[in-house]
Amino acid sequence: MRMPILSYFLIVGTALFGVLSLVSNRIEAKPLPVTQTIGLPYKAPPEASLPNAVNFAAESRYSNPVR
Repeated sequence: MRMPILSYFLIVGTALFGVLSLVSNRIEAKPLPVTQTIGLPYKAPPEASLPNAVNFAAESRYSNPVR
């Protein structure tokens, strides 16, 4: 006796696809719960900037280089 494997997979595959499609339409998608946070929970204060910073290594027109 020959087994009709092709028709078996066709019928069972169609039935499984229909059941999965029906179930996926009925179930609402829920977001995954997050259990780990990354980073610090507070906002860092802004860095203080120096408005009159002087670069002592730069040459200026008033410098007297030793030669």
